[in-house]
Amino acid sequence: MKTPVPGLPLASSVSHEESATRWLGTVLGLAAWTMFFVSLFFAVGWYRMREPWPPLPVHLLVLAMPGLSLIVGSVGLHRAASSVFIGSDGARRLLRVLKAILVLGLGFVGGQAWMTHIAWWNHHLRIPDDGVPASAFYGLTALHALHMLAVVTGVFVSAVRLRRGVDVRDALRRHALGWHFVTVMWLLLFAAVYLP
Repeated sequence: MKTPVPGLPLASSVSHEESATRWLGTVLGLAAWTMFFVSLFFAVGWYRMREPWPPLPVHLLVLAMPGLSLIVGSVGLHRAASSVFIGSDGARRLLRVLKAILVLGLGFVGGQAWMTHIAWWNHHLRIPDDGVPASAFYGLTALHALHMLAVVTGVFVSAVRLRRGVDVRDALRRHALGWHFVTVMWLLLFAAVYLP
């Protein structure tokens, strides 16, 4: 027998000031990470202009596949965070959406892990033997997966709180912003590192 899911309260349990403060903190944190990633991408671009950049041993389609789950999840989480789900049915629908988003997020992390596994064990792309391209590939891929893992953990906690009847709309808006950040950075990563 399924446990009934409580409905969302009509009014948010978080004050406007508290919500604005959390939003500002999230924006500032992501802005700092954006500057960090952009500086890394510029460093990779600077290197690529001066030295030959060998194609990665992993097929381009394999490199692109995890990004599809990112893009789909970004759209889904944005719609979930901006939609209004009211009552028990709304809470159940939102919970189903969050479960699907969790699957997409974990699929992305698993895809990144699988990709690095293939590069390391099947194609023997090694650090430091293969130079800057290998370091950029493993370093940025792992850093990206860790950011996605942080967002997925936040969505998971929100799903658990939703089952307990807590209004999670405010948290979902911040998680959606984090997911969009990871998606945009992945597109830059794909262009800077994965493309030959």
